Amino acid sequence: MTSIARSVQNVLMATALISLLGAGVALSAESTTDTDKKPAATVNGKVITRAQFDRQMNGVRQRLLQSGQLLSDVELRDIKTRVLESLIDRELLYQESQKRGIKGDAKAVDSQLAQFKQRFESPQAYEQALKSMNLTENTIRQELLKNSAIDQLVQYRITKGITVSDEETKAFYKDRHELFEKPERVHARHILVSVKPDATAEDKKAARKKIDDLKARLSKGEDFATLAESQSDCPSKERGGDLGFFARGQMVKPFEEAAFALEPGAVSDVVETDFGYHLIQVVEKKPQETMSYEEAQPAISEHLQKQKAQQKVEEFLTQAKKDAKITRTAVDEL
Repeated sequence: MTSIARSVQNVLMATALISLLGAGVALSAESTTDTDKKPAATVNGKVITRAQFDRQMNGVRQRLLQSGQLLSDVELRDIKTRVLESLIDRELLYQESQKRGIKGDAKAVDSQLAQFKQRFESPQAYEQALKSMNLTENTIRQELLKNSAIDQLVQYRITKGITVSDEETKAFYKDRHELFEKPERVHARHILVSVKPDATAEDKKAARKKIDDLKARLSKGEDFATLAESQSDCPSKERGGDLGFFARGQMVKPFEEAAFALEPGAVSDVVETDFGYHLIQVVEKKPQETMSYEEAQPAISEHLQKQKAQQKVEEFLTQAKKDAKITRTAVDEL
């Protein structure tokens, strides 16, 4: 699956609260033109409006743009298809929940709304946000109740009773052993004296003098973290220069080579990178290791359970689509 497809899949699995309220401009005023009132699809007579499709599609577009992904015409058409099918899937699941008399959890929905309201400076700011998106709290509540009913259908009816055996988790661990290998890692701090790409020779000379002076202060016994807090140009200074653990390939080459060559507690000589001059202190090193089956088993079991649940839902939707009366507007017209 491509990175774009994975991003789309993640977006389509977002909750109604996120899709309705988490996307700023994408969720601005509900359109009321004749064109936008035309159905994007119908499911057993229930209309999925063009406005609903556009709202969801705009949210997807915004998230992809925020991640720096540009779409070709072919990719855009594929995403439109996925978005439309996700809306159809949701409607089919909701209709099934209603057939079974499942109601959404009103208390849980009220709690979700209360948490969302807390993100605003005041009740007036919350009301203004809803108004700007041409939404009402009741509309949001109804969508969240639908999601709640769908969640209950999936959890207690469609995927109820799913189990994962020890044999299955052991087989997964054996077949995908590479997933549980941890590379050699180093936990380091650093102090950065930055040098801009267009720095003059004098600027570079001044930066080099500053890093040499800091090295001398460390040699006299000053605390590395304390010095990083007051002198480093890296945002990590707020943590005393702490970069946490990292493996090979995660840092620029000169920095990586210096860090992995140090023993815990040692401080490097001055290291020059495209960012400027660094002093590095290694806090801890961890050799390459493999997670044991006992450590990995809970995560494997959860992964396999989710896989089985997804398969059950897909099987349900495949049959539901065969039984349902569905019309779709061509994606090129959406």
